[in-house]
Amino acid sequence: MKYYPPSNHIYYENSDVPINKLNIKELEVITEIEKELLARAYEHLHTKLDENVNFDEKYLCKVHEQIFFQLYDWAGKFRTVNISKDESIFCPYLNLSSFSNEIFMKLKNDNFLKDFEDISKKDEFIDKLAFYICEFNVLHPFNEGNGRALRLFIDMIVTFNGYEYINYEETLENDYYIKASIDCMITDCEKMKVILQKGLNKIFS
Repeated sequence: MKYYPPSNHIYYENSDVPINKLNIKELEVITEIEKELLARAYEHLHTKLDENVNFDEKYLCKVHEQIFFQLYDWAGKFRTVNISKDESIFCPYLNLSSFSNEIFMKLKNDNFLKDFEDISKKDEFIDKLAFYICEFNVLHPFNEGNGRALRLFIDMIVTFNGYEYINYEETLENDYYIKASIDCMITDCEKMKVILQKGLNKIFS
């Protein structure tokens, strides 16, 4: 479901399809292409993970760009309009830079969550992840694809720490993830913690 006013400028008229480089106007077609590009982005970014990676603002923009650059001119760029979805009104675009700086300063002080490989720190890791997921949900910096970019971004963090990609499948299908994201708007991270407790699993060789 697309965002509302005034973000209609990124969609074809009377459509939920973003204006794209391929001029595809069928929602089913563009959805399938986006799924394939997301899978490729996961593979590409996973192969590039190393000790020198910092999960900073530049990296978040890189994640979004990697997913969508073949389709959209605004891939990897912060939006320049205000957006909302249902009752959720996201960070005003004029405050995106300052709010993003605050979030990433906190993340930097947490060493970009790169110190949670030890399984004994899993509960603390979940608390930190839930907090930042909620912060980024409020930020919602991009025109479209915020959820996918955020989940990929977080999956790279958990992979760095020796975990599998977070399993969101059930919570996405039954809308629990959406409900958790809505709670984030009022700084309630409890549902997001439940999702992470069920979906975050260590890789064991």
